Amino acid sequence: MQHAAKVVKGSLLVGALALAGCSNTGVSNTPTTKSVASISVASPAIDGVSIPARYTCDGGDVSPPLEWGKVPIGTKSLLLFAVGLTPEPSTHTFELSVGWAVAGLNPKLHKIAAGRLPAGTFLGVNSLGKQDYSLCPPKGPQVEYQFELYGLPATEKVAPNFGGLAVVRELQAANSPINARGFLSTAYKRR
Repeated sequence: MQHAAKVVKGSLLVGALALAGCSNTGVSNTPTTKSVASISVASPAIDGVSIPARYTCDGGDVSPPLEWGKVPIGTKSLLLFAVGLTPEPSTHTFELSVGWAVAGLNPKLHKIAAGRLPAGTFLGVNSLGKQDYSLCPPKGPQVEYQFELYGLPATEKVAPNFGGLAVVRELQAANSPINARGFLSTAYKRR
């Protein structure tokens, strides 16, 4: 069973995949009640237009290499998600899903290798109900994807086996505990 949320295009989405309200760097322009620092997120394997098939179920379905910049002082842990937004033309909505949910990343790290996670990290449950990485959109429409990175202060903890979609929703709430965030946007259309 797939767990996903339906959203209307153009509204402020639960995930940071809002097509409106994002700058061309992928960082939300939506006003918040507190200051949240930006983290640059990049990948040598993703050109910003589309993710190569090897990082989807049409290939090896392994996570791509990712790199990110400096995080603010006070960040004690990083969370990383791969979030998808699949269009549903008949209802003019989009289905929001999580293909990867990772917690416990050390803020001293600034990159991860393809298909690997550093010691001390743990996986949350993706929208397929599994604790793994999988970008496997339905055949047909192009799906927008975003790799989202969030910094958490010391007081915040994420439980093992956390639900990725629920945590993404919480992180996007106005009273979210995050102190930093960054996004890498891409897309994929299955063969």
